[in-house]
Amino acid sequence: MSTLHQNSTPHTGNGTGNGTGTDAESGSGTGGAPGGRTGSQWLRGPYWVAARMHRGTLQWAAGLIALCLVLLIAIRVWGGGVTGGYWTDNSMVENAASLIMLLPYLIAAFVAGPLVARELESGSHQLLWTQSVHPVRWFAAKLAVPTALAVVASVVLDGVYRWVWTAVPHQDPTLDWYPESVYHAIGPTGIATALLAVPVGALTGLLVRRTVPAIVTSLVASVVVFRLFDDLRSHLWPVVTVRTGLAEGYPAMNGMVTAEGAVTRSGAHVADPMCVDDTKCQAAHNLAGYFRSSHPVSHFWPLQLVETGILLALAAVLTLVVFRIVKRTAA
Repeated sequence: MSTLHQNSTPHTGNGTGNGTGTDAESGSGTGGAPGGRTGSQWLRGPYWVAARMHRGTLQWAAGLIALCLVLLIAIRVWGGGVTGGYWTDNSMVENAASLIMLLPYLIAAFVAGPLVARELESGSHQLLWTQSVHPVRWFAAKLAVPTALAVVASVVLDGVYRWVWTAVPHQDPTLDWYPESVYHAIGPTGIATALLAVPVGALTGLLVRRTVPAIVTSLVASVVVFRLFDDLRSHLWPVVTVRTGLAEGYPAMNGMVTAEGAVTRSGAHVADPMCVDDTKCQAAHNLAGYFRSSHPVSHFWPLQLVETGILLALAAVLTLVVFRIVKRTAA
C-alpha cells in the first residue's frame, strides 16, 4: 500500500513526491528525454498515475501478447494445414482460439480484484478520493488502463489470428467460422466481449469489495454473461430452412445448424421419429419429408455486427451503473 500512497502524491499539488501536481497534470515532470518529454506525454494526470501503478501488470500483459503473436505467426509460416492427430496445425489453430477466448475472463478478474476491490478492501480509496482529483475522474482513469489493454490486445490478437485462420483448410468442423472460440477470434465480437469484461469486473469489485471473492465472482459472472450470448447467437438473425422429400433424406447444408427434424404432411416440423426407410412408420407419423435450418457462411457478418452492437450497448449500460455507484459512494 506504500506504493499506492506514493503514486497518489502527484495529485495533491504540494510539490512533494516525484513531481508536483502541475507536472502530473501537464506531463512535463522532471527527468526524462531531451526537450522535457517524458513517458507521461500521452498519459497525463490521473491517467498517468493509474498506468504507473499497474505498470507491472501491463508489462506482463505485453509479454504474453507478444508470445501469443510469435506462436500464431509460427503456425502461419511453418504450418501446412495437415489434418489428423492431435498436435496438427489444425489442432494448434483451434487451441490458439481457445487461449484467445480467455482474454475477457482475465480482464474481468483483473478489474474486479487488483484494480477495484483491493483499494476498497484496504481502505486506500479514502485517501485517494480526498485528493484534488474527483473520485469519478480517478475511477475513469483506473478503468482506462484495462480498457486500453482490452482494445489493443483483442484487435492485435484477433487480427493476427484471422490471418492465420484463413490459411488453414477448414475440412475440420472445429475450425469452421461458427464454433464459439473461432467465432470470437475472427470478428469484432471478440473486441466487444473484451470491452464488456471491463464494466463486468468493475461492477463486481464495487459490490463485493474484497479482492479474492471479487475475482471469483467476476469469473462466474463472466461465464454466465458470455454463455448467455452464445446461447442466443443463433436467434440474432433469421435462419435459412431447407425441406426435402422422404426419398432424399436430410438436406446437405453447410454452416451453423440450428434445428433439424421431420416434416408432416400438414407442413409442421416435428422431431425425427427415426423411421428411415420404414414406410409403415412414415405413414403412421404422417411424414412428408425432412427439414434442416441453419446459418450459412453469408450470415457471418450480420450475426457478428448484431451481437457486437448488443455487447457494446450492454457495456455502456453497465459502465453508467458503475459510475453512478462510484458517485454515490464518494458523496
